[in-house]
Amino acid sequence: MEIPCLADDNLLSWGLMKAVRPIGIRVCPNSSRLSVVLLITGLLNCAPQGVSAGEVLPEPSEVTQRMIERSQKVAQVDQGPQYTYQKRSLLQRLDAVGTPLKSEEKLYQVTLIGGFPFRRLVRIQGRELSSEELRIEDEKEAKFRQRFMSDDPKKLVARKEGVVTPELLDRYQFVVEKRVVLSNRATLVLTFKPKEGNLPSSAIEDKVLNRMRGRLWIDEADAEIAKLEVSLAEPIFLGWFGLLGSLTQCDMTLERQRMPDGAWIDTKQTWLIQYRKLTATMRFRTTEISSGFKKVVR
Repeated sequence: MEIPCLADDNLLSWGLMKAVRPIGIRVCPNSSRLSVVLLITGLLNCAPQGVSAGEVLPEPSEVTQRMIERSQKVAQVDQGPQYTYQKRSLLQRLDAVGTPLKSEEKLYQVTLIGGFPFRRLVRIQGRELSSEELRIEDEKEAKFRQRFMSDDPKKLVARKEGVVTPELLDRYQFVVEKRVVLSNRATLVLTFKPKEGNLPSSAIEDKVLNRMRGRLWIDEADAEIAKLEVSLAEPIFLGWFGLLGSLTQCDMTLERQRMPDGAWIDTKQTWLIQYRKLTATMRFRTTEISSGFKKVVR
């Protein structure tokens, strides 16, 4: 999971789909009350179902352990998603009420280098790159290849583990809320919040992670994150009593798609960030949408 640098430029619900189906009810002209009751009953029956009476949900520790095991399995050199695709990124600077003041759209071609996805910029605001911009992208790709194709397999596996690690999950307290159907697959919904007590806090990244809370949708069969919603539980102040600045909002949503071969790919990611640097308050929204997936043929 990559947090955009502020200094850089860098379901449909199953129940709703069911509910919008025509519901045929034939009643007498003077039976308006009955028709309303039947209509509401029909809509409720079409809504996604949570935990039914007697249904047993797994313990949070069981779910998180399966997530870690899945992450480690995918981390094996040849087990990761083997797809190329396009990623469209829109960065917007917002005013106090969320209206865009300035925006920049970039298009990336994502390819695999050493089994890792590399984003190569191909368009900015709909135009082709200049010769200087192409040179910069060539240099980025060369450095990427050197970094990810020269390391030994053990280091590559460690890098591929991503964000689902025991160290990360151990920061949070999880609750299995319910079981739902998402994209025709059984899915567990978990809420999480930071644990109380001493948490790692040596870096600014730790300070952010220690204040994040949200909700996870975990595919029950694959133990993969299908959807994620995260927000900042409380502001983060920099300097003495926040004199240098503060991070007051950091909301993120992530949607993922299961491919035919069982690989999971990020399809949409949105960040909404508000921070203050000295006396100036800045607000940004970043939206990334991936499409055009093509499996790499080896």
